[in-house]
Amino acid sequence: MQIHEPKKSRKSKLSFLTSIWIVPVVALLISLWFAYQYFAQLGPEIKILFSQNSGLQANQSYVKYRDVPVGVVKDISLDKESDKVVVTVRMNKEAEPFLNERTKFWIVKPEVGSGGISGLDTLLSGTYISMYAVKRDGHEVKKVYEGLDRPYIDRNNDKGYRYHLSAPDSRNLHIGSPVYYRKIKVGEIEDIQLADDGMKVNFDVFIKHPYTDYISKETKFWLMSNISFTFNHSGFNLDLAPMSHILNGGITFDTPPRIVHEKEQGISCIFFLYKDKLAMQKKRIGLGKKHQHHYFMLVDEPIAKLDVGAPVEFFGFQVGSVVAMHSDFDNSVKKIISTIEVLIDTSAFADRNDKAQQDTTQFFENAVRKGLRAKISQSDPITGSQYVELVYEGKEGQRQIEKQGNREIVPTVRSNDADIARKVSMILDKVNELDVEGLLTSVKKAVDDNSKQSVKILKEFAVTAKNFRKISSDPALKTAPAKVAAILEEMQKSLDGINGLLQANGNKSALSREITIALHELTKASQSIERLTTKLEKKPNALIFGDK
Repeated sequence: MQIHEPKKSRKSKLSFLTSIWIVPVVALLISLWFAYQYFAQLGPEIKILFSQNSGLQANQSYVKYRDVPVGVVKDISLDKESDKVVVTVRMNKEAEPFLNERTKFWIVKPEVGSGGISGLDTLLSGTYISMYAVKRDGHEVKKVYEGLDRPYIDRNNDKGYRYHLSAPDSRNLHIGSPVYYRKIKVGEIEDIQLADDGMKVNFDVFIKHPYTDYISKETKFWLMSNISFTFNHSGFNLDLAPMSHILNGGITFDTPPRIVHEKEQGISCIFFLYKDKLAMQKKRIGLGKKHQHHYFMLVDEPIAKLDVGAPVEFFGFQVGSVVAMHSDFDNSVKKIISTIEVLIDTSAFADRNDKAQQDTTQFFENAVRKGLRAKISQSDPITGSQYVELVYEGKEGQRQIEKQGNREIVPTVRSNDADIARKVSMILDKVNELDVEGLLTSVKKAVDDNSKQSVKILKEFAVTAKNFRKISSDPALKTAPAKVAAILEEMQKSLDGINGLLQANGNKSALSREITIALHELTKASQSIERLTTKLEKKPNALIFGDK
């Protein structure tokens, strides 16, 4: 019997193959679709150059624009040529229109400084790169950027003006410190830079509208005080600034009231930043700004208590300040010579009708020719602090400003302290010239000549005191007048002896003057005793029953 196996159809084989490969094919298609979606959304790769890496991590740190992640850090390396940190970032597709020449990047990290605490959000999310950008469509994407060391501040959409301030030091301020007007925040510090000559610090501040209307050329800027103490007839007041002011610091300003004042719009001039309100309120004359010129002084006096920033005063008004000084030994005169550089407002020496002139240095030079001199004076006798004073103590036409290279030297005179020292020295010299030994010998001789007479007078005084004690202790009051008369007789003898002593030495004797005073007192006592004696003679029991 023949058994026939059923034949497999081609259809069943095709079905088998289809059932096996359909799953991988579908999976492949899905993978390709996701890959397409991924690469379609994948933005360009850019490189950002920073001076250092401040906590960025590859595949963990993000790039944020308005707190929205728009990219991720892929690699961090060093650039061998520029010695900078190269951060490679893969940006999102939607960020392409923002990658242009106006785009700025900087690293945000937690910081604790004089300005307070910043970047607290990075404690949880980690350090990230912040981005400032302006959207531009249809442009070529920029691939390499120079990272910033501090946050970028955009003022293009803010209405206001920038102003320049200057001070001898940073005043412990920082970028972002607020600017106040009558305790209202009206702006902030944008930049702090050391001046080109290294002698001062320049500040750029931005003031918003409409507060710029309160700024003119007469406006004064000063550092806000954290503690204010006032004392008057009604008591004392202690004002402590808010904690935000203490942490951030700040600048405030004020403009003196005027009927008409020209508004200052922008950075056409430089304002001086005073260290406090007290320094700002110090009396000054002169127009300042472009009328301030550098001069030098050469002195051989001690300037240990003269500090940079000390005032230069003229008749009690401040007309400048000390900006630098150094000292050297001059072997030719065997002294320490100090060179003091001062900044003087020459318009202060112009007549009120001549201050409109552009160049006012001629008025200061003319004042020097008429006898104006500079000297080191003492402002506080307790601390010994010094300042520069301009006084008319020279002869007219005797000296003028000398030019040594680029320096203009102002003639000086010695301070009053030095004159006092010289006078004291002269007095000591005269004292040393006195014949002290001869003077002492003369005094001793005068004392010896009067010693015998003085002993006699003292004995007579002792007898008088003894008799007075007797009368005071004697119970027999009836005999008091007779005893008092005896005492008066003894006192008269004493007075006669003293008178002889005075006539012997005259008014030149110190002993005579002292005894004269004693005699006046004794005379008064004798008169009182005489009246008592008279009363007792008339009424012996007056001491017991009184005068009635």
